[in-house]
Amino acid sequence: MKIIVLLLALLANAAFAEEIKTVKPEEVGLSTPRLERISNMIQGTIDEKKMAGAVVLVARHGKIAYLESFGRADTDKPMTKDTMFRVCSMTKPLVTVAILQLYEEGRLLLSDPVAKYIPEFARPKVLEMLPEGSNPAFRLVPAKRDITIKDLLTHTAGMPYSFASEWYPKDRLLRQMHVLYEEAGISSGMYETDGTIGDMVKRLARLPLASQPGEAFIYGMAGDVQGYLVEVVSGMKLDDYITTHIFKPLKMNDSYFFVPESKQDRLSAVWKSDWHGKLEKVLPGPHREGDYVYSPTFQTRGPKTFLSGGVGVVSTPYDYFRFAQMLLNKGELDGVRVVSRKTVELMTTNQIGKLYETTLHDEGWKFGLGLGIQADREHNVDAGDVGTFEWAGLYSTRFSVDPKEEKITIFLSQTHPFHYHFDLWDKLLVMSSSSIAD
Repeated sequence: MKIIVLLLALLANAAFAEEIKTVKPEEVGLSTPRLERISNMIQGTIDEKKMAGAVVLVARHGKIAYLESFGRADTDKPMTKDTMFRVCSMTKPLVTVAILQLYEEGRLLLSDPVAKYIPEFARPKVLEMLPEGSNPAFRLVPAKRDITIKDLLTHTAGMPYSFASEWYPKDRLLRQMHVLYEEAGISSGMYETDGTIGDMVKRLARLPLASQPGEAFIYGMAGDVQGYLVEVVSGMKLDDYITTHIFKPLKMNDSYFFVPESKQDRLSAVWKSDWHGKLEKVLPGPHREGDYVYSPTFQTRGPKTFLSGGVGVVSTPYDYFRFAQMLLNKGELDGVRVVSRKTVELMTTNQIGKLYETTLHDEGWKFGLGLGIQADREHNVDAGDVGTFEWAGLYSTRFSVDPKEEKITIFLSQTHPFHYHFDLWDKLLVMSSSSIAD
């Protein structure tokens, strides 16, 4: 039976390879032998049982020059070039584009208070921690100003993820926010939950912020607020809006919030790795590790009512390439314009001033609208050119767009914990850049 499944998967992969047009690397100024270094590194990582499988795509000048799959998508299923992945926070740039489409139509301004559309956000309060040992441990103070839509798009609205307290265990503020979020039933979107995104966002709006609006980069729940904002302003459910206005125009035919039953066999399993050879498939159902709650079946099975604007999309390497290429093309792909050139310029320009993007990077990286932006090479000698923009997802998915070289690099796996892939990603970007041969 396993042999039949393997043969079917290989045949499907061959058909996919014929459908997706690729070119010889040399046609776009890349070196085939140098790109093979990527294959050796990824396969070596799999042989060492650090991860089960992955797909890597490298494109230049609008053409795919490298698209390879490695390892397993499931215990009895090989990874293929059209395997579907929970791209997690790579959802956020998609939802940011949706907001900016509504902005271009004059239906909102980035300077608008969020409360203009979601009244529950009126008169926000900010949580301030008192000295350790105080009782109570914190106080609430009025926000200096309203939360704006721009604050949401730049993650300066003061809305962390609950599990950020797992990342920064000594941070008393994040620990307290975690307690408040847990009590209010605030979901990161990494597992199915009752109700809709609107139900959850309204509960979130009643809670205090972790910082004054606009004064700190705090990555988290703002993406879900964006998702509900799309619903309020457009009058459409988030998945319907994204499908109609982004997926269909870009021919992203394998991208969904909820994977149809007919395609669920193409979805990769989720794997847990200690990055030292201990690798195991994560079984269905909610899992809790410290402050981190997740489920490998989120957004694929269950009530299918909770549309997470922060992490909810499932996609493929080719589909996400088309989205990335649209951004590289300043908002257009194959004669279809999704957003204007000026809007993409806005997305890819520093919008956080002297603050730094501190989730994936640190000094030397800024944040535009929904995207991290490389501001220099002094602090990021292993990264790409200044102006490169990228983002990632919690199950070790990542994409990078280098406008100077017109190059896109995509890495998709389904491996956690997330931070273990950082070194691999940095080496992959070096290999991607060093393959340039013109």
